[in-house]
Amino acid sequence: MKLLFLVLAGLVLMSVMSIGCEPTAHSRYRDMTYRRVNDTDVLGIQDDTDALIFMSERPSHLSQWFNN
Repeated sequence: MKLLFLVLAGLVLMSVMSIGCEPTAHSRYRDMTYRRVNDTDVLGIQDDTDALIFMSERPSHLSQWFNN
């Protein structure tokens, strides 16, 4: 009887461990959302850098090239 209980406990433990290892649809959706957020952040940083560079190239009233 003890041997049967140990065998059944082992089967239950193995089935619980094998079920928990598979990715679910929600985890794939979360991974996709995480990648999309990271891609958007990288594009935002690039846009901010470009805006900063272009702002420094614009002539202003403090520039020596400003036409009076």
